[in-house]
Amino acid sequence: MNKLHSDIRLTDELERQLMQAAIEEQNRFRPGRALKKLFTKLGGNVNKATTVNVAPSRNVESAA
Repeated sequence: MNKLHSDIRLTDELERQLMQAAIEEQNRFRPGRALKKLFTKLGGNVNKATTVNVAPSRNVESAA
């Protein structure tokens, strides 16, 4: 019976360790991902800014 309780404590401790590791991993700053996200945003904005809609021009005949 005593062994059963020690197994449960180990399982609870393991669960705590796994949860703590998952939370730390989630909150960890990843500079590579942040830079990729930034460049993707900038690249998307540059493409939008360089796209120019050209209105069709009218042929104007000179009155001569």
